[in-house]
Amino acid sequence: MKTTMEITQEVFKKTIPIQIRFGDIDAIGHINNNIYYSYFDLGKSHYFEDMKAGVVNWTDGIIVLARSETDFFSPVFYKENIAVDTKIMHLGNKSGVFLQQIRNTDTDEVRCRCKSTFVYYNPDEGKSMPIPQIWRDVISCFEEVTF
Repeated sequence: MKTTMEITQEVFKKTIPIQIRFGDIDAIGHINNNIYYSYFDLGKSHYFEDMKAGVVNWTDGIIVLARSETDFFSPVFYKENIAVDTKIMHLGNKSGVFLQQIRNTDTDEVRCRCKSTFVYYNPDEGKSMPIPQIWRDVISCFEEVTF
């Protein structure tokens, strides 16, 4: 396992607190690894909902998960105060990469980190399509980077 000191510090502009539910706990008393992905999904939803809401219709197209890679550094236990931090770290022509982490908000210790590749997808045609320029503009402005 990596220690907190070995984890690269990242700047995240979108953070939401997570309420741990009793059903999230496994027999050992910590969060089941599968539950982390529902926390990451909440982070992604809030990222799009809160960032420039009303300027961009985030449901004009859909994004689908193409790849996910998660490093678990240390367990999260019931009643811990945690948050999911979310950012988009890369945008290509038809895809992008989210970087997310689960962090203990009392200690700032990063418990796990996930990189996930998404594809902008047209369900009517059954294929990927270019990410709209308005999405690029809003995300670039929010993240203060040029993609």
